[in-house]
Amino acid sequence: MRGWQSWVFAIAVAGSCVYAQAQGPGVAPPPPPGAPPRRSMEALSELRMLTQNLNLTNDQREKLRPIITDEGEQLHVVRIDERMTPDQKRAKVIEIRETFAPKISAELTPDQQEKWKKLEESLLGKRTDGAKEPAAPATPPK
Repeated sequence: MRGWQSWVFAIAVAGSCVYAQAQGPGVAPPPPPGAPPRRSMEALSELRMLTQNLNLTNDQREKLRPIITDEGEQLHVVRIDERMTPDQKRAKVIEIRETFAPKISAELTPDQQEKWKKLEESLLGKRTDGAKEPAAPATPPK
């Protein structure tokens, strides 16, 4: 379970960074007229990423769409809650991700679940390496 928590934390931190960059002082401007709300765009982006990396079928995409949209809406509510501290937000984001992970996994084939696990591990590895220290220039072996 530790791998899931670390992956969820890495995704939460990445999402928080993207969200923070989109925010200026106060509240983010509304999306352009006719555009879906930001949380829907985030959900669609996550669904697109899963589709590409796991080769989801049309049926799987349609089953995952409401799950991922609901997750995105809950994450959006946490991100805009000004009463929560950053640590409280991170903890809540992790809790939400852990709640939705089994729902997402239930729609995947065993092969896709394995691919998802490897994808999580690669995301975790990138986040862990980047969090430890700034990137040093690579030195070619002699």
